[in-house]
Amino acid sequence: MCTVVFIPGKECNYFASLRDEDPQRPKAKAPAIIGSKNVKYLAPIDSLAGGTWIGANELGAVIILLNGGFQNHERKSPYAKSRGVIVTELLQSAVPVMDWSRMNMDGIEPFTLILWADNMLFQLVWDGEKKHPIPVDPSKPHIWSSATLYDTPAKAKREALFQNWMLQRPRVSSAILLHFFKQFRDLDNGFLVNRNEHLQTLSYTYMETPIAGKAVVNYYDLQSFAYYTSGIHLESKIGELIS
Repeated sequence: MCTVVFIPGKECNYFASLRDEDPQRPKAKAPAIIGSKNVKYLAPIDSLAGGTWIGANELGAVIILLNGGFQNHERKSPYAKSRGVIVTELLQSAVPVMDWSRMNMDGIEPFTLILWADNMLFQLVWDGEKKHPIPVDPSKPHIWSSATLYDTPAKAKREALFQNWMLQRPRVSSAILLHFFKQFRDLDNGFLVNRNEHLQTLSYTYMETPIAGKAVVNYYDLQSFAYYTSGIHLESKIGELIS
């Protein structure tokens, strides 16, 4: 929920998320398929709030959460709903961009969603006062950094490191991308962070979709050094799912 990557591929697209959190937060649950009367989805689950920061549904949509909008904000808790719960609600939607535009955001902390649906990529920003739906070029690689944790110079440095790496045309895989993240040992503003044991990169999630008719998720729990992989079959006929 603090670093998000999108890389377009010839046969599938690649998504990744680094989750920076308080290491004392209850351990998240590994990705699993969640049943729904409308649309099933695959996601890890936050044990504290019950939402998620990344997921894919059986209609091919991918949604990834970033904390904050365009800039850092002053927290005004309590909030009406966890931002991660908004992600799980939209993962159950057949039209997530439209449903996001219709959601009541009063009392919701600012956030950004990177959303892939119907072969289109969006950056959906709620800044605490207004929604900003921003189309993103899906033919180019992108990296986003959370506004709550990374200031403008840190964002620019991370952007430059990533785009320079992409110029090398690397063969993309979960291991290769993780190796890229590990190269930069800046514990405050690098990719894998540890700010005085109060904020750490707890997990790395990597997704390929579509691949053999599935969205495949690789999940690395960086605290316990555990690895999980799972997939969800993609459906092509929305009418059959929501009838």
